[in-house]
Amino acid sequence: MLACMTAQHHEHPVPGRPAETPAAIRAVLAASAVPEVLVQYETELDAAFARARETGDLTVLTIAVRRWWIEALAWQRDPAGQREFLARMERYLAEGPPGPEHRITREEFRAQLGV
Repeated sequence: MLACMTAQHHEHPVPGRPAETPAAIRAVLAASAVPEVLVQYETELDAAFARARETGDLTVLTIAVRRWWIEALAWQRDPAGQREFLARMERYLAEGPPGPEHRITREEFRAQLGV
């Protein structure tokens, strides 16, 4: 008789960070994000659950949870910055990207970051 063993990966939560679970992500987004972001999260999570049930493959669900966990970290860290980013993206979609005088090269950006 063969015994099957599966390795499970368990990460320990980092203090101050939400757990990488749908409920923890939802809580952070509900507390920090704009309502539209929470609606988008719920919609994408529901679709990922449905696809996982349909295919029997959890990959799409784990990818969705990881993507939204990263998003939740950004909202938790800097809600005002995230709101500014969304407003800027909406402005770019409505009016187009900023003119050349407001752009920087990749090299300038890397220099600003010190890399």
